[in-house]
Amino acid sequence: MSSDWRLSVGEAIRRPSFQSAEVVAGSKGLSRSIRWVHILESAETGKFLNGGELILSTGMGFGEAKEKRLAYLSELISRKAVGLCVELGTYIPHIPSDMLEMADHHHFPLIVFHEPVRFVDITLDLHEHLINRQLQALRDLEAYSRGLQQLSLQAKGIPKLLQYFQTAVQTQIFLYTPDAAPTFVPPVTQTVQTELVDIMRTHFSAELSADASTQFLRLNEKKQIVYQPVVAMGHLLAYMGMVLYERKADEYLLLTLDNTVQATAQILMRKMFVEEQALAMENRLFDDLIAQRPLSEDQIRAMLGISGTGRAPIYHTIMMSFELAVTQTEAHPPHDLTAIFRSILTRLGFRPFIRCIGNCFYFLLIEKKPGTNHRQLLNRAMTEMKRIFLKVMGADMQIWFGVGRAGKRLSDAGRHLAEAEQALSFRHESNSPYFSELGLFRLLFYIPHEPVLNTFITDYLGPLISHDGEHGSALVHTLRVYLDSNLSKQEAAEKLFIHRQTLYHRLEKIAECLGEDYVSPDRRICLEIALRALHLVHQDHVKHEFRTK
Repeated sequence: MSSDWRLSVGEAIRRPSFQSAEVVAGSKGLSRSIRWVHILESAETGKFLNGGELILSTGMGFGEAKEKRLAYLSELISRKAVGLCVELGTYIPHIPSDMLEMADHHHFPLIVFHEPVRFVDITLDLHEHLINRQLQALRDLEAYSRGLQQLSLQAKGIPKLLQYFQTAVQTQIFLYTPDAAPTFVPPVTQTVQTELVDIMRTHFSAELSADASTQFLRLNEKKQIVYQPVVAMGHLLAYMGMVLYERKADEYLLLTLDNTVQATAQILMRKMFVEEQALAMENRLFDDLIAQRPLSEDQIRAMLGISGTGRAPIYHTIMMSFELAVTQTEAHPPHDLTAIFRSILTRLGFRPFIRCIGNCFYFLLIEKKPGTNHRQLLNRAMTEMKRIFLKVMGADMQIWFGVGRAGKRLSDAGRHLAEAEQALSFRHESNSPYFSELGLFRLLFYIPHEPVLNTFITDYLGPLISHDGEHGSALVHTLRVYLDSNLSKQEAAEKLFIHRQTLYHRLEKIAECLGEDYVSPDRRICLEIALRALHLVHQDHVKHEFRTK
């Protein structure tokens, strides 16, 4: 397969129609590629050029007048034409030295015909040649794409795909993954590999940037790296690129690179999904942990494949809850994101174990390197997972996180997952997703519902709960909003979407049920706790019903 689909000025002047032609200036620009051939006689019509044109002229529009001919030539150069062919004769018998100097200075090919020529024959010949080359290039690209599809279905698809890509472009190619060793085809010496890897680590980000298009990194005047991120579901998987020496990245090379990148993304994603399906043991472990079934340290180690009898590394538990939009049509099932999340968390230095059940993701993250700033890494992980989720599932999704305390014994992982769930349930009361920052609400997690918590709720909120049940009122909710608004009647009325007079009437009813001193400091703090406890008990009741169905 040939990538020679561009026609350079140097190639054009070797065509039969240029037998009487001579390059008199700008010979260093003969490698410029011709996009089209155009007849242009005056500088005034130069505004219609798009760049890349080879210009034919008899000199009729500028002749030997110095000001006109220099303005004409300057206009062609500024409009990025690729060369000028002049038929010497009546209008311009020879090319003046000032035109020769300007053309040489800008490496702008200046070609003369010493005999009369038919411009129509030249344009027809070059245009046919250009179109034929472009059609052949499209056929070659189509054949290359079919070959990529076949390779993507084979075992060991990536090595074969890289070899196929290298054969097509005939230059050094590479596949660079931020968390793995790069692959070079053909292989390079250790010195060159070290040099290229250092360059990639410096310039290639481990996270997807806003610009995911083809990038160019010039190493020196003759060498450059052309690369493109391999992306799936908004997540950066790798970088693929070429090292070009004394060669420009034409459209053929860029299209070949883009096709190969898309095929690589499909292979890597399929590989990740296959690996996810093989993790049935992890799923069973999470089911046991979520249900808080008793498991020994040795059992959990065996299920996670952790060898040795020493102390297990520190781990973290996270719950991610989401709500799908009512009118949303899912492009991907939520659990398909498990492979992407695993890649993100691995890159951040965790050994992740993930389970998706219903509208929740459960994470158990084991630290690979103790002593790191785990809070910063966890924040980055949650931010990146939220970004990916919104990109794939839709920007109108609602997403929340809960994070348990750091664990040291794997047999306590179920309790730490429950802490993450507790932090998630109090997301409206706390600005932080961390259980350790819930403050007073942490105590509710450790108080048994029967009989302590339920009795506490009944003692302080029983009359209101009974009144709401008998009359269909909303006194419990009104009390909570009123206390959350720091006893501001105006703010509470606005949050409840009722008139202040209606709020006054409700507060009178609350006082009748609870007593006039219900807003005193001691009573108020108890009511605050009872309201949160009521919310907690109600949530746990709903979860229990869901799990037993």
